[in-house]
Order: sequence, then structure tokens, then C-alpha cells
Amino acid sequence: MMPDDLLERASQEDLEALAQLDANGFICGRDEDAVAFTERLRRLRHNIANMEQALTEQGTFTIEDLTVSAQERIPLELFLEVASHCQELYSFQINWVPGFFINPKASLLFGGCAYYFYPDFFALFIIRKTFRDRDRWLIYRRQELLAHELCHVARIGLESMDYEETFAYQTATSSFRRFAGGLFRRQHDSLMFLGAAMLILAGQLIRTFWLPNLPVWLLWTAMAAVVARLVTQHRTACQRLGDAMASAQTVFGDQAQSVLFRCTDQEIRDLARLPHDSVQTWINRQCEQRLRWKIICHRFLQPANTPL
Repeated sequence: MMPDDLLERASQEDLEALAQLDANGFICGRDEDAVAFTERLRRLRHNIANMEQALTEQGTFTIEDLTVSAQERIPLELFLEVASHCQELYSFQINWVPGFFINPKASLLFGGCAYYFYPDFFALFIIRKTFRDRDRWLIYRRQELLAHELCHVARIGLESMDYEETFAYQTATSSFRRFAGGLFRRQHDSLMFLGAAMLILAGQLIRTFWLPNLPVWLLWTAMAAVVARLVTQHRTACQRLGDAMASAQTVFGDQAQSVLFRCTDQEIRDLARLPHDSVQTWINRQCEQRLRWKIICHRFLQPANTPL
């Protein structure tokens, strides 16, 4: 998975070793230095080894409320199906993260999800059992779900909220999902929408059976307000991401999307409001302060723009 010599070189801030890890989906965390980064990867390797041992010896592995079995393991060839897509979008490939076919409780419309465990940085993901034998179920495609969850796994160390779903949904085959996928970016966004919908349903039932004069339009107004808030929030985020892309392109060219994928929310906001003639100076400053940006520049920066 990660040879000792590669991790040792990375711990000494060898940029070639760090770039190799980055290309395999091990993206340096928000404020990690070389020692902290490689220590996280060693913990991850240890935890995956423990999981593999449990699966081999006992046939199952349990972490918190999730139990997986060796028979449910997603085969390597399915990861290879999405490798080129992740590479094309964001310049990484992952074949090391554990994945399983599982239908969790209350899984009527469940497609898939990723699990992250802190502080050990152990990650795995699950997708619906239907995808063991089928490429498509309802609106979901297996390749899209795998690529989506691998994007989340790659960005685990960035602790992102504002753009996490936006980046992951760029793997979608539907242009609508690529555009609207980031609409619900936090759990409370989904809860607000579902809460407003349930209020409308409850209001209609009360009006039908008990209070025919109940002003249900008030509940529809609340739903409209929730939708307006979500749409405005998403539109603002998309505009900001577009501005950040334009800034990054002045230095990184057609690699700008891969660069933004490795940015924190705050860095995207900073790039979005920077004058284009100040981007290079800002990047130089980031390289002085953060290992992650040294890796970014090593992999994606044009030679003529190498930081001083």
C-alpha cells in the first residue's frame, strides 16, 4: 500500500515522494507538516492492516456501528473502472480504500456513502448491494457512486464543508446533478428541506381531516424560503468557485481544477477575491507556509511560474 521507504522519504519532505502519495489520493491535510502527514498515513496503513487481518481470520470487521464482511468486498476491477475518471477530473487515482456492498438500515433510496473515523483517519465506503451485479439502479450509476465517494476519501484531511459535495458531484454523468449536487452541503441543509416538506404533508392531512380552514399557504411559504436560501447559498458558492478557478488558471492553466480540489474552503474564498496579478505572490506565500502547497506547486505549476 505505502512502502516504508516512500513514507520515510515523505517524512523528510522529499517532494517527489510526496507528489507520488498525492497522485494516489493521499492529499496532505489542511495544516499538516511532513511528519504529521506521514504519521497519519502510517496510522491509516496500520488500521487497514488490522481490518484485513480481521476479515481474513474472522470473516467480519466491525467499527463503531458498521460491520462488514469479506464476502461483501468491492473487487479491485471496479476501482479500475473509475480510475481514469478521477485522474481526468482531479489528477488522482485510488485503489487502496476498503469498499463494501452493504444495504444499511433505512436504505430505501440509499446509493452509497463514505465513512471517516477521526483521529485515526481510517476511511472506508459502502455502496448498495444491487451494484454487485448491476451498473445502474434508479438514478444512480455504479461508476459515478464509486468516483463520488473516492473524491470524499481523497479530501478527508482538508476538513472541507462548503465545496465538498460540489467537487464530488462533478463525477456525475448528469449535467443537472453536476450543477445542483452541492445544493445540500451540510446535514442541516437536508434537515431544513425535509422538515419543511414534512410540515406541508402534516398540514395537508390536518386540513383534510380536522381543520379545513388551516392556512396551508404559510407552510408553502416556509418551503419557498428554505429553497430560496439553499439556491442563493449554492449560487454564491458556485460563483465564488468560478472566480477562484479563473484566478488559479492564470498560474496553473488547465491544471486549475486539480489545484482547487486540493484547496481548503478558505483558500478558495481567498483565490476568488484576489486580483489576477496578485495570484502568484499569494501562491508563493502559501508555499512558504504550507507543505500542501509545496506539493501542489511541484505537481501542477508551470516551470516558468515556480515560486521564488
